[in-house]
Amino acid sequence: MSAGPLVASGIGILLLVVTAYILIGGTLTTTEVMVEAQNNLAAYQETRMRTAIMIQNTTLKNTALQIEVKNTGSEPIVDIPSIDVYIQSNGLPDYVPYNTDGLHWISAGIAPDEIHPGTLDPGETLTLTVTFSEGDRPVWVQVVTPNGVSSSAYVTTIGG
Repeated sequence: MSAGPLVASGIGILLLVVTAYILIGGTLTTTEVMVEAQNNLAAYQETRMRTAIMIQNTTLKNTALQIEVKNTGSEPIVDIPSIDVYIQSNGLPDYVPYNTDGLHWISAGIAPDEIHPGTLDPGETLTLTVTFSEGDRPVWVQVVTPNGVSSSAYVTTIGG
């Protein structure tokens, strides 16, 4: 009896074991990635559910609109420059970018800002100043947090 069929059978079994090992390893890695993604999505949605803002006041002075946004949720808003602001003037909505030339908004401060300075903690109020062109008086504003929670209001108070 020759050793050829015995060696071929051994190599065949070895190839089957290696193939099974690679398939199981790939399946476990894929499952781990899917579970991690599911956990991140659940954590993101949970954070979003605890986030709430409300526009307290809007004041229009010349070519500046001041918006007071209060954090009424239980989650701090950390990345203030990532807040999106939209205004409507002349019947058209406009996206207002952060701190650029032309139509833009800047942070005029957070009050009170004793805990975690620079972060909009629950109960604190952020004042945004939107600078716009002469003749483009805004009538409506919407503020959107980085995780998608928003509040909108009509511009009602006209200052001096």
